[in-house]
Amino acid sequence: MPTENKPAEPIPSLATGHDLNKSTWADFVQRLRHDCDGAGVKWHHTAAALFTVQTKRIDYGFDIDYAEGRVVCLEDRSWFSPNEYWGDLDENEQGELNDQVMTDRECSFLDLDEDDQWEILSELDSHTVTGWNKRWEIVNSHFTKDAAEAFIRRKKHDYGEMRVYVESQYYAWEFEAIKAAILDGTLSYTPKPVVNAHDLVSMEIAG
Repeated sequence: MPTENKPAEPIPSLATGHDLNKSTWADFVQRLRHDCDGAGVKWHHTAAALFTVQTKRIDYGFDIDYAEGRVVCLEDRSWFSPNEYWGDLDENEQGELNDQVMTDRECSFLDLDEDDQWEILSELDSHTVTGWNKRWEIVNSHFTKDAAEAFIRRKKHDYGEMRVYVESQYYAWEFEAIKAAILDGTLSYTPKPVVNAHDLVSMEIAG
């Protein structure tokens, strides 16, 4: 009887939330070296790299001439094109909009040029057509690219569109000093001493 192939267990890593131990520390140092002192530098062009996770935000209310695009807003909903707006209407709403356009322009809504469609939408009751611009907001920061990407996989359902962006930390001297100490072995992993029950009793008696 064939056996079921089970997915491989993920390799324990600090990037994915595993405990700090000799193995996960060695893996972390190897990845840090790759990203900040090895082949990974070719991707971001700075050895003083800090890997930030950013989420896309859309801000509204801009003059259309100074915006990336236009959006039509109705209460708490928004559409970034007339076609997108049209697609969300039911048949009755589409019919009412077409009747209005037919009266004013003697054609259907979809037969209009896009600029004319935007103009029609701006004239509808309770509708606002305005400009929008995109910005990227930092969510958090990581020593390595793997850790930043792991965060995105874990949290993308909370934040929507995200990306990894590299900030240069050249003048963040504390950050760079700690990173250099890790890479040259000055700062290394030392296991916490294990104290057994007998030793604890002896310490209490001695105290």
